[in-house]
Amino acid sequence: MHTEYVECISVYGTFVIKNNMIILEEPYLSEMLLDFIQDMQIPVLNNTVGKAVYKVYPNLNLTSTIDFVKQYKKHNLLYTVSEYSLEWILNSLSDDLLTETISVLKNKTCFRQACNSLYDDFFFRELTYDDVLSMDIKDIQLPFVIKPTVGFLSVGVYVIRNKQDWANALNEIDKNFRSITELFPSSVVGSSNFILESYISGDEYAVDLYFVDGQPVIINIFEHLFASDTDVGDRLYVTSKNLFDKYLVRFTKHIIELNQVLNIKDMPVHIELRLNGDQIIPIEINPMRFTGLCLNELHYYISGKHPLSYFFSNSVPDYLEMWKGKEDKVYSFSIFNKPKFCKSEGVDFNRIKDLFSNILEFRPVAQPNLDIAAFVFAETSPENLSELQDILHYNTKQLIQLR
Repeated sequence: MHTEYVECISVYGTFVIKNNMIILEEPYLSEMLLDFIQDMQIPVLNNTVGKAVYKVYPNLNLTSTIDFVKQYKKHNLLYTVSEYSLEWILNSLSDDLLTETISVLKNKTCFRQACNSLYDDFFFRELTYDDVLSMDIKDIQLPFVIKPTVGFLSVGVYVIRNKQDWANALNEIDKNFRSITELFPSSVVGSSNFILESYISGDEYAVDLYFVDGQPVIINIFEHLFASDTDVGDRLYVTSKNLFDKYLVRFTKHIIELNQVLNIKDMPVHIELRLNGDQIIPIEINPMRFTGLCLNELHYYISGKHPLSYFFSNSVPDYLEMWKGKEDKVYSFSIFNKPKFCKSEGVDFNRIKDLFSNILEFRPVAQPNLDIAAFVFAETSPENLSELQDILHYNTKQLIQLR
């Protein structure tokens, strides 16, 4: 593309696109995303994944590494599909401010140190792998959380409420954690260091936004539902007009305050936070992207626009218009993991579909590095809200096909 701005019309909305760029990477790419960036002719880095996608999407705007870096130097606007891209970014773009921001946000210890002044009585400590296995927790206030200082999804996250929880976590870390982390690059999940921190009670939310000149523009607000107090999984996220009405202004104000110490300039991010009464505490901030895998695309089924269109066009969602006719609906995104020792072809997808009253899209997942059978986008009417609890507590052992 040679023009500074191009008006784009597609099934994902009409908008003026700026000179933004995108990096495609593992572990998952949605067809909706690929259709969108091909339609919009977003410059895509000509890396290994980009080349593979180009074979299926021949109109992709594949851009050489040299031209990609040149364009970044000119416009400094970049989106990454996953954190697998961060190592290339840090090694290739020579952007000191970007490097510093990513390093602070991705390392949970550095992140806690950076924003510690905002949160009274929040305890955290960094530990080596060996420290964890030899540590006595008798002097540490319960409950607490232990997790990798660099992490992805809920890999290696443990909530410790008593000595038995600690014993179980140690056993899991000792036996399985390093083998699990080998599935991911070290920039995505680290196996060397852990952070031990105060357990943040309250309801959990995931927020997609981008910063422009340091000011946040919120795209998505999801509530992350859990099956129990000890659940750390990613089964179910929901959103609704009621959720936006309740938290859009409140979360925006808090993120503005948080960014006064973090100083994030022009960047898309995904923030996970806990809300307990008047207290809001961030769990983590993931740089250069919205919610991982494809959760962020639930927005399309509400507004008719791909969530990336706002970042790429420097625009703000019409928070009133997007909910017209959907005021009483709840929109959900579900992740169904494969049953243990079960391959994708052994999963009975119909049993998943039967849990929902109105599926908007069902996405089977054929990715060996992800222990996921399917993603489900759904709409739930008020009379069917009980199905969300059924979905949340569903035992995936029941998904194994009977031979």
